[in-house]
Amino acid sequence: MTRTRSAAAALLAAAAMASPAFADDINRASADGSAGVTIFLRINLAQSQALDFGAITSGVAGAVAIDPASGTRAVSGGVGAVAESVGKTGAFTVNGQPNAAINIVVGSAITGFSGGITGTTLVSNLPVALTGTSATFTVGGALIVPANTPPGPYVGAYTVAVNYP
Repeated sequence: MTRTRSAAAALLAAAAMASPAFADDINRASADGSAGVTIFLRINLAQSQALDFGAITSGVAGAVAIDPASGTRAVSGGVGAVAESVGKTGAFTVNGQPNAAINIVVGSAITGFSGGITGTTLVSNLPVALTGTSATFTVGGALIVPANTPPGPYVGAYTVAVNYP
């Protein structure tokens, strides 16, 4: 009987060791996860040259345009070209993460002119990635000039935005 009690005690001790927690550990696995982040250089956009339509004369209504690729100026209608000031494209430089893809958006309207002058921007071949840490691009535009617009300087504005996609 002592032997039976000893065997029963050993069986109870073994059963206590094989607790439900131990059984669950067999059906469970865990691992540590990892996390990472890549920090890009802050993107920077600067205008290096203002879009300039040059000097013109106004008679009947007309238009003046600056081609974004070549920078050449064209006039039509009652607008006359003054050779002394032929205009130039707007120029911008983007700086940021080396060789990163970029999105450039140029607003279509040139606003803020007085005297009824209205304008739109023209773009061509905008870069889609930085070359090294920078990219440059130009912006042209077109203005509609009402008849007999008074002489003087006129200033408008347009928006340009750039980001990483």
